[in-house]
Amino acid sequence: MLFLSRIRLFRSSACIKFSRTMSRFNVRCVDTDSSLQISVEYAPAGGSTSRIFNACRPKIENVETSLTRLAQNINKHFSKKKKKKDSDIKEVTVELYETDGVTKICDPVSAEDGFSHGNIVQILDSKYTVDVNGPCCLGIVIPQSVMVGFPLFPKVNAEFCNLDKSEFMWEKIKYRADNTAENSKSRKQNSSIIEERKEICRTLSYTPTNDDIGYCLSFTCIPKSGERSGKPFTVEAKHEVTAGPGICPFETRHLYTQKETEQNEIRVVSYNILADIYADQDYSRDVLYSYCPAYALDIDYRKPLIIKELKGYNGDIICLQEVDSKVFKSELGTALALLGFQGFYKEKGGEVREGSAIYIRKSKFRVVAEYGEQIKDILETNPVCSDIIKKVYTVPALKEMFQTRTTVIHIVAIEPVSDPGKIILVANTHLYFHPNAGHIRMLQVLVAMRFIESLLQQYKKQRPSLIFCGDFNSTPHRAIYEFMTTKSVKEDNIDWKDGGDDSFAPEMNFSHRQNIGSGCGTPAYTNYTDGFNGHLDYIYYDKNGFDVSQVIPPPDHKDVEFHTALPSIVFPSDHIAQICDLKFK
Repeated sequence: MLFLSRIRLFRSSACIKFSRTMSRFNVRCVDTDSSLQISVEYAPAGGSTSRIFNACRPKIENVETSLTRLAQNINKHFSKKKKKKDSDIKEVTVELYETDGVTKICDPVSAEDGFSHGNIVQILDSKYTVDVNGPCCLGIVIPQSVMVGFPLFPKVNAEFCNLDKSEFMWEKIKYRADNTAENSKSRKQNSSIIEERKEICRTLSYTPTNDDIGYCLSFTCIPKSGERSGKPFTVEAKHEVTAGPGICPFETRHLYTQKETEQNEIRVVSYNILADIYADQDYSRDVLYSYCPAYALDIDYRKPLIIKELKGYNGDIICLQEVDSKVFKSELGTALALLGFQGFYKEKGGEVREGSAIYIRKSKFRVVAEYGEQIKDILETNPVCSDIIKKVYTVPALKEMFQTRTTVIHIVAIEPVSDPGKIILVANTHLYFHPNAGHIRMLQVLVAMRFIESLLQQYKKQRPSLIFCGDFNSTPHRAIYEFMTTKSVKEDNIDWKDGGDDSFAPEMNFSHRQNIGSGCGTPAYTNYTDGFNGHLDYIYYDKNGFDVSQVIPPPDHKDVEFHTALPSIVFPSDHIAQICDLKFK
């Protein structure tokens, strides 16, 4: 099958010195595909504009057949476009030569063998070098919200390319309305013309400044692999640079995290970033967060704030809750990857398209394994929970309630680069939220700890230790905090009665063997809305393996309530990130 396509015309300043891919016959050939993808730009003599011709041909096809089909399609296209002044345009023939440009390649040769790297394709008098699997930029996405002081991390989709060696360029563009009669036809596509265009920098990431306000930003990537360069690919932001919210309270917290931790320390960040599927609802806008401007609830506004906040913490381990799958795959994942993190994601499942994300700084840790399961599935299938299920499933209402919760426990096993073989289990969770479900949350954390302890046992020869982060939806005076920090919970704990008599199970006495502390202590609150505030988020840590060397202070209360509550124009979530530094013992 052969087809035609139009490509975007890439804008470029006269001063750009980027190398460009000219006179190349581009071939994509990968083992997993039975066809070749071919792309060549051709313009016949006589003044006609060039055109990109794309083709998809079977690898085993005779190369003469591929060449004939390409010639037919080029001729077909230009015969339709031919005008009187183009009457001298010749019929196109396409021939293939070896690298010397003299020895002609004919049947019986397959397309895969014929279109080998370095061979020569001649279309009439134009010659092209066959470039197999050359570096290629397939697409670029830059954030929609572009604000002063908030870094931009483009998502570059490229093949056969080393981004570290590629070239980049940011430009700012000023447009003005084009109302002249002679340009009335072009106004159908674009009602403005470029008044000013200026190069800003040549780095992958860029943070807009006040001088950029009112301009549109343009980003160009030239993909590279060794000495080979691909064609420039340019995208432009949809919106002009705006002033943004100015200084955010989390930037004061950054004063404590300006430097990365020492080799024997770990900075841990746990943060519920408020999923878009919850913020982008009429109930959230009109009731739950009615004090927050609608634009500040929009995920495209909040993402730059979240990314800047996380970047400034210089964390080594970042555990996030309420991460939309699309957010993980787009700007958030792109930004943290460029900042040196390896990311892992576990969705809650069912119809809930949000979940847990764990990011590990690659320069400091090597990832050994990842585990992620729904807690209800662990209870039902893992033998370590056999005693729990016997008690829980004898109470039908409790069983039904527990089975319908899609809470996950997400764990990544890592080892320090500086101390290979020593295992740290990094666990992340977000427990059931309902105010009258303390018994469900207690069961969830009980099952999660059984699962964690089974993994600690699995790694017992490697001196394992635990860091357990999350939004536990439980304050320090409730059962979970007691269970985690004192190693046990008794049947007389009031949380077991949260579901009423119908959901009460007797003899709920349980314990664990870990020596656990709360890394950030017990602040007054980690979640602050107009209707509720309390301490729900924790960094639990193994006291046998670590000491707490620093706790990053929370934002000033006056900043939290300045805009009534959270979220606001300067706080991207209704939760406050918990951050502490742990030092190896």
